[in-house]
Amino acid sequence: MDKIKNIIPGTILTTSIAFLSIYLSDFITLGSVAIAILIGLVTNNLLISKSTIFNEGISFSEKILLSIAIVFLGSYMDIDVLSYISINNVALIVLIILASILFCYALGRLFGLSHHLSILLGIGNGICGSSAIAGASKVLDADEDEAGISIAIVNTLGAISIFVIPGILLNFFSEFSNKEMGFVIGSTIQAFGQVTASGFLINQEVGEYATIIKMIRIVMLGPALVLLAFLVSNKTENKKSNTFSIPYFIIGFIILSILTSFNFISDIFIIFFQKVSKVLLVIAMAGIGLKISFSSILRFGKKSLFVSIFAYTIQIFFVISIIYFF
Repeated sequence: MDKIKNIIPGTILTTSIAFLSIYLSDFITLGSVAIAILIGLVTNNLLISKSTIFNEGISFSEKILLSIAIVFLGSYMDIDVLSYISINNVALIVLIILASILFCYALGRLFGLSHHLSILLGIGNGICGSSAIAGASKVLDADEDEAGISIAIVNTLGAISIFVIPGILLNFFSEFSNKEMGFVIGSTIQAFGQVTASGFLINQEVGEYATIIKMIRIVMLGPALVLLAFLVSNKTENKKSNTFSIPYFIIGFIILSILTSFNFISDIFIIFFQKVSKVLLVIAMAGIGLKISFSSILRFGKKSLFVSIFAYTIQIFFVISIIYFF
């Protein structure tokens, strides 16, 4: 009972920040996740830095609620989208994801970023922004500072991309077909909402095709987290016993993905799960923001921003080059 009482103040704080962020996201293009992190960061550093009453609830939000949010993210999965596109394009998307993650990781390590931070930035750019970083941070057991800064940076780049990438395509690659423009947008921009906004900004067909490409990237999140968990297990004490354990939230994510994809769950529950996932994810991000200090931003924020911008720029022109030359 005491444990429940102890988490109430912090949970109320993270939930309040989350709903404020969701409301503000209607007016600010950053998105509710990035806004929650920023509000949490400011609140922590300017208002509650010396208070301990919120600590347990904040930890509960950014650990337990994040795990539940990741499980419910499986309700967004739809393996059927793979049938809408050729196997060659699916393979190309996988190549783009791998290249994006590996290049960002290599660049991050070159500029002195930590192992975890480099992976988080890479997987955030390569797959699906906040959701991918949240899942990977749980697998890696990464610091809240690293997860929060990664999400804030990737979401900021995605928000800017809504307008920048259509501008690049229309002004410099106007010869691209609607499907080719949709492929560029769907395979580069991070968040699902940002992809749809950017695609439909050009026209209906570009928006629809970009959405399908983005869904295929999202489908890759499950296998990517399983692979990451396997790689992590080989570098930890699991290696001693030659066993490989998949974190429970990934198992839940995969099970719900399968149930959703094969229509074992009614649409009413799927919509409910999706809404719960979104709210819990924003609450968890508020918790992460509440654990970030200004000193951590000064320590590796500038380098992280540079690495992410450079890696993301290369990712965009890598995709454009593939279409242009091949």
